[in-house]
Amino acid sequence: MTRALRPGAGLRKYDQAAATADAFAAKFDGVELSLSPGKLLTALKRAASYERIPLRVITLIDLLFSWTKPQDWVPGSTPVVWPSNALLAEKLGVGVRQVQNILKQAQQLGLIAYRDSPNGHRGGQRDANGSLRWAYGIVLAPIGARYREFVEIAERGAVKDKELEVLNRRLKACRRKVRELAQTVVDSGLPHVDADRELALVHMAAAQLKGSRDPDLLRSCVEQMEEREKALAEEVRLALLDDSKAQMEEISCSDEEDFAHITTTNQPQPAKAVTGRGSAVSSSRGSGTLTSADESLVEKDLAIHGVTPSFLAEVAPDICADLLNGDRPWGVVVATAERLSAQHQIPAHAWREACRVMGVRGAAASVIATIQKFRSGEVRKPGAYLRGMSGKAAKGELHLGRTMHGLKEANRALAVRCMETTATARPIGALLRSLDGPAQGMLRRYT
Repeated sequence: MTRALRPGAGLRKYDQAAATADAFAAKFDGVELSLSPGKLLTALKRAASYERIPLRVITLIDLLFSWTKPQDWVPGSTPVVWPSNALLAEKLGVGVRQVQNILKQAQQLGLIAYRDSPNGHRGGQRDANGSLRWAYGIVLAPIGARYREFVEIAERGAVKDKELEVLNRRLKACRRKVRELAQTVVDSGLPHVDADRELALVHMAAAQLKGSRDPDLLRSCVEQMEEREKALAEEVRLALLDDSKAQMEEISCSDEEDFAHITTTNQPQPAKAVTGRGSAVSSSRGSGTLTSADESLVEKDLAIHGVTPSFLAEVAPDICADLLNGDRPWGVVVATAERLSAQHQIPAHAWREACRVMGVRGAAASVIATIQKFRSGEVRKPGAYLRGMSGKAAKGELHLGRTMHGLKEANRALAVRCMETTATARPIGALLRSLDGPAQGMLRRYT
């Protein structure tokens, strides 16, 4: 008995994917008159990204649709096209073998089926009205049969996209808030708040979930990050409250009570420089003046108590050496205060807030007083102390003139104690005042 070992040699393989595609084609019984081939193709394209249909398959289907006519999709007809693989390769700009692979992938996705002729060749004929008389080739009926399915997939995908968009926005907002809180911790110097760990966690979550299409996973992560953000915000709030209380206690204890109000004359002379809250009109080496018609309460207090740039040089000679050569303008004082702020890590926003509340002269004098107290050990955090002074100034409770006189007397007392201890021990400020101009410059170069 003769036995055929390979009866289907050279023919197209018929597998589960081909059977599924044929089943979709068999269900096709025409589409509604309102549905044109363009609408069917649009529905497929909208659902493609959610069904993981490759772009090259969509491009092939789009090309195949160009050979169909509206009458191919009416009841009683079947949309069949018969371009050769060589023609498809030419239109797509790829090789014939690639066309075969794309057609196979389209069949596995249930988008096309085949109607083979007796000799295996593709072909067809239309009548005078354009309707098909007969056709063998690529069947597009599965797309018409799955039209409703594609529409539902696209609608569900759009809803999912909106949900993912909202969750991603929440995650980004959470990350931004944690970054702001971490910056607050750095600026305010809150060592007991571990913001770095929370910042690393939210950055890692954003990186790991980037491009995720799992709403449940993303929602769970976002909720956890938001809870951690709220906990961090509360921790920072409490730390700032404690730090503010410590600042006010520090200011209350050392700003007024520790130093007596020393009056040098019956009526202290006001500052000689024309001063105000304006900006410095600088010339060479800061020889300009600050001019403004509106003075802050702190600046008026300084003028009443006779606090001038030369007075500040006597208060803090070690840090105001640039003010020792004569009665220097306030522009030099402001420049010195800005430099001291940067050197002692006082945040820029704390300096700007002090200028806004106290005026530039009041802010400069406050910075010099803060640094002088910091160097004597009375102040632990210059930035926090300056913010506390701004807070008192905003309430009208800061008496900076009396503070400056107290600091000047404390500096004099220190100099006296040093002279009593040893005849040769003299403060560096006194040494600078006793030298001539060139010698002062040489000594400052080495101090």
